[in-house]
Amino acid sequence: MSAFMALLRRDLLLAVRRKSEVMTAVIFFVVVAALFPLGISPERDMLRLIAPGILWVGALLSSMLSLGRLFASDYQDGTLEQMALSPQALPVLVDAKIAAH
Repeated sequence: MSAFMALLRRDLLLAVRRKSEVMTAVIFFVVVAALFPLGISPERDMLRLIAPGILWVGALLSSMLSLGRLFASDYQDGTLEQMALSPQALPVLVDAKIAAH
């Protein structure tokens, strides 16, 4: 469990240092949530009915923006190979990266 927490902490610290990547996803989510009602209808009852779905779709789409960079930096600097060669179970390490994502 300590490897999970160490990798989670590392990835969260890296995310804090690269604020532009995080803010891109957040801004995309806000834009989707703000513009979707303009495309459908501004009726309050309809928006209340479909708002949870809009928020989930916006969150999933915004998380997909940074999905390509999930393992890219680790691959470039050789960390990914070291993770694969470590005695820790690979699913635990992948789960930590997904949780940080």
